[in-house]
Amino acid sequence: MSKLGDYSLIGPHGDDGVATDLLILDTNVLIDMRDFCFHGPHRAPSGLKELLLTFPCSTQGAVDIQYGWAAAEASWARGSGNDAIRRRGLVHSASEILRWDESRIEREFANRHAPVNRDKRWPAPIGLDDDIADPRMFLLANYGSLLYLLTLRTNRRVVDPLRCLEDYVAWTTNELGVRSSYALSLAVALLCGDSVAKQNSSAILKLSGSEDADAMASKSWNGAWDFFMTSLGEGYSYGLLPVVQPRPTVLVTRDKDPGLVRLMTEVRAVVDSGSERIPFTVVSGGLNKAISWQQVQSLIDLDPIEALSRFSRAPEILLRQAAAAVNRLERHLGTSAVLSHDGWML
Repeated sequence: MSKLGDYSLIGPHGDDGVATDLLILDTNVLIDMRDFCFHGPHRAPSGLKELLLTFPCSTQGAVDIQYGWAAAEASWARGSGNDAIRRRGLVHSASEILRWDESRIEREFANRHAPVNRDKRWPAPIGLDDDIADPRMFLLANYGSLLYLLTLRTNRRVVDPLRCLEDYVAWTTNELGVRSSYALSLAVALLCGDSVAKQNSSAILKLSGSEDADAMASKSWNGAWDFFMTSLGEGYSYGLLPVVQPRPTVLVTRDKDPGLVRLMTEVRAVVDSGSERIPFTVVSGGLNKAISWQQVQSLIDLDPIEALSRFSRAPEILLRQAAAAVNRLERHLGTSAVLSHDGWML
């Protein structure tokens, strides 16, 4: 993991350098660009200028910069959908700033007035909602996994950590139908970890210990975005995403949570079956002294043959199973702003 001022550059491994073919901007970076564009250099965090000068438009033939997912997270609210007005400012700011060469970057940061004051293309027209991808299918596995984990943690108070972990694994495997390596790592840390692991996992989800159902749903949604954005480094780098050729990819973020996530979960092997590329991850971190890794592994291990079978399932059937499981869980909890409020995938 490398640093540029306040920003961390996080790849598939914890010790990655800045060399990359693809740069994914996290949501906080996109918001920083918008604030700089509309309010001027005094709103720019340490490192924004350095980041832009490291990857100016003159190098973007070799380095692709993507901010679409960040725009989706920043403008899509759980339970209500896309905020087109908020999205417009974010997308316009990034599209303008990422066109600047080195000399333009230097001039804009030296000017005390906001760049938008010199922008003849603003206000830009609001795009059509039909052009905006629905992110829920990409968040569903992590969202459902985290929401069920927090439900377990609240209801049982983790009197028996291994029993809770067994319950969590069974629900995600059989009811949800999807096992997220990121959420599984966090479940191990939160339920069975030592004090450091519990502290880090609680920090990732911003847990206070007194969350009601709506708060659990909101924090699970935000955590699902953190997991998804971090996973893009692995997805692009190892060719795990559909119709994507492997290319070295780095996430740029001002948030410390993706760094904590990366320390907990890492792809150690990728098996190419000919039709699927199957990642195998390692779960790491400290455990409660009363619990052994052998006990944990006996609960979370997945046979490679079963893994291949699970990866071969039809995506649309799996998505409907996961959506139905999440909807049942949300209705059971009585959350006021449910993920599937519009009957999506049901």
